[in-house]
Amino acid sequence: MLLLPRQPVLSAPALPSFPSPSLPPSRFRPLPCTDSRTCASTTASADATSASSAASAGAFSVEDYLVTRCNLYPNVAARVATELYAIKSPSKPDAVLAFLASALELSTPLIAIAVARDPTILTCSVSRTLAPRADELRALGFTTFQMGLLVARCGAAAFRSRELISRVRFWLPYLRGRVDKLVGALKVNPGLLSADLRTARSTIALLQEEGTLTDDDVGWFALSYCSKLLTASPDEVDAILARADEFGVPRRTRAFKDAIIAAFSAKPERLAWKAAFFRDELGWTEAQVKTAAAKMPTLLTVSAERLRRNWEFLTTEVGMDAERVANFPALLRYDLQGRLVPRFQVMRVLQARRLWRGRDFNNIAAITEEDFVAKFIRPFLVEVPNLAKVYEAAVVKKEAQ
Repeated sequence: MLLLPRQPVLSAPALPSFPSPSLPPSRFRPLPCTDSRTCASTTASADATSASSAASAGAFSVEDYLVTRCNLYPNVAARVATELYAIKSPSKPDAVLAFLASALELSTPLIAIAVARDPTILTCSVSRTLAPRADELRALGFTTFQMGLLVARCGAAAFRSRELISRVRFWLPYLRGRVDKLVGALKVNPGLLSADLRTARSTIALLQEEGTLTDDDVGWFALSYCSKLLTASPDEVDAILARADEFGVPRRTRAFKDAIIAAFSAKPERLAWKAAFFRDELGWTEAQVKTAAAKMPTLLTVSAERLRRNWEFLTTEVGMDAERVANFPALLRYDLQGRLVPRFQVMRVLQARRLWRGRDFNNIAAITEEDFVAKFIRPFLVEVPNLAKVYEAAVVKKEAQ
């Protein structure tokens, strides 16, 4: 662990030579401002108090400071203390800790993590570096809490970087200018704010050209497990595009975006195993597997358990065969108990009353929830008063599971 928690989750042996983890919250409160020249002075003084202060300043230990004031474990403090040889007094690090605690509202554990990951933040000037950076972020719409999350997720080095603002401005347009979405994306990929922007521009341009990605698509990628693809090198992206070609989807089509996602999300051997799963366990032909993969490449990233359960329902209850399902592969991705079963029950009620003679269950399953209620529930409430209850009961049953 990086820090000495104030209330540790796991019990740790007592360290008698260091302060107790249960120190009061005032540990990270700002200390009174001390003139650095006075703290550094070792000149003898006739005043006994001044002499005592000078002696205390001369005995300042960075390693002890990291343990007692920053809550780091001694072994971690010993490792990072070598980067702080320039610190001769506690005045500057005290000011930094006070800034992190008050201006960014970071908790004690998060401050400890931030210092452990980037100890040189303790050498930063609050007035010349940290405070101006916070003001720039506020001007872009960041709240204090969001700035704290930025430090927690990306590290203090990213926060104090001179390139931070330019990187934030680069990503925001892809997220429709929403700071909350950018902060959410940093949870998935903190590297967005440390990426080389020239590489990112080249990569995004390549994805938009070959995969017809829109700016909104790029924003979706940033928020998803594909986020790291946006900061990959063009050579790495070329390799992913070559793998995406294997799904049989033409480049520069909207469907090729799904092929890119599938190629990036799963290793080749995993995709090969999933294709074999369709043939060996579900009884599909090679042609049917290729048809489904070309229509929905991400189908090969769906869990085997969901595929198996949906396939069993579609074949035994709905009466569909492999050829039909292969042409509508989204049916294997839908939520079985939350979508397929409730809608199928409504369809059966309407067919029993001869109120609906259609047989294309895929059309019923594919439409949005709002459209389904508007087309298959409301128009029949007079003839079937309990139709809404049938549907709602099935949905509630799923939610209760």
